[in-house]
Amino acid sequence: MSSQSTLVDPYADTLELPISGDFPVVSATWEREQIVEHLGVQYQVVRELGRGGMGVVFLARDIALHRLVAIKILRYEFASSEEHRERFRREARTTARLSHPNIVPLYSFGEVGDFTYIVMKYVHGLSLGERMRREKRLPAAEVQRIVRDLALALDSAHRDGVVHRDLKAENILLEGGTGHAMLTDFGVALQRSLDPVRADAAHVFGTPHYMSPEQAAGELDIDGRSDVYSLGVLAFYMLTGRLPFDAISFEGLAAKHIATPAKPVATFAPGAPAALCAAIDRCLAKQREDRFGDAGELAAAMDAFPAKRRWFQRLSIASTPIVHSRVAAELAIVGAAMKALMRWTMI
Repeated sequence: MSSQSTLVDPYADTLELPISGDFPVVSATWEREQIVEHLGVQYQVVRELGRGGMGVVFLARDIALHRLVAIKILRYEFASSEEHRERFRREARTTARLSHPNIVPLYSFGEVGDFTYIVMKYVHGLSLGERMRREKRLPAAEVQRIVRDLALALDSAHRDGVVHRDLKAENILLEGGTGHAMLTDFGVALQRSLDPVRADAAHVFGTPHYMSPEQAAGELDIDGRSDVYSLGVLAFYMLTGRLPFDAISFEGLAAKHIATPAKPVATFAPGAPAALCAAIDRCLAKQREDRFGDAGELAAAMDAFPAKRRWFQRLSIASTPIVHSRVAAELAIVGAAMKALMRWTMI
């Protein structure tokens, strides 16, 4: 193993790997060692980004293309399990068929023995989960924008026959600079158009706090409106800093999702726009027929009411004839005053 493969490059992602210097060493793990052994010619490991239920994600540099990527590895505990490897393959195939600006794209997938990996775009920024842990709650205008981004991403996925089934704060990445919300982790997604009722369809997948009533009940017929409910839970959390339901067991949570109406979000965010609160409450309806018909309708609802703007932003978009004439009159007054001032200073 090359000594350079253990270096963390502190420089910009478009620069070459420095040939010398005192840099921290990446901790040794089985997953990382597999990347070095099997992919070391193409990728240089930078650091571990995080661990999930099935995988470990590393930040790495694509040596040939001079760009950063995220490499997700099936964890060592599951590497020899054919069931988990198949789920990993399904995640790769599902993500590969999706194309939307708010969905993290997949670059490649591969298997070498027990080593199974996915290479994805690296999103410069942080997860929504991390953002929420720092700030507790987000401004209403930002909640509106994030919900719109995610609704558009989900609408695209649903049109391709894919239901995410695990929408939560940790699976949302916020791009640095733009703040765009990007959806990732289709590890338990359901591909309705390929195999709408496969063997594991009755299993309860997802994260209990975000599950739709039909998902919590283990229903077979899950469609895009289940993701709309989960997005409503996420919006409730962003706006209020709390989840609509909590319990000490999965059974308790499932029962609340199925039978207990969520309190109106305005109860915990009294200053939030009424239209935004109404949209979130509609997402959380128990009966899927009472929610938005699809994620695209929810995205349109987010566009239907304006986000709060600063005073100078409102001035910049004024374009009516009355405003133009008023501005012209004010400029004429200022001009006349300047001329008078100049005459007085010349006397």
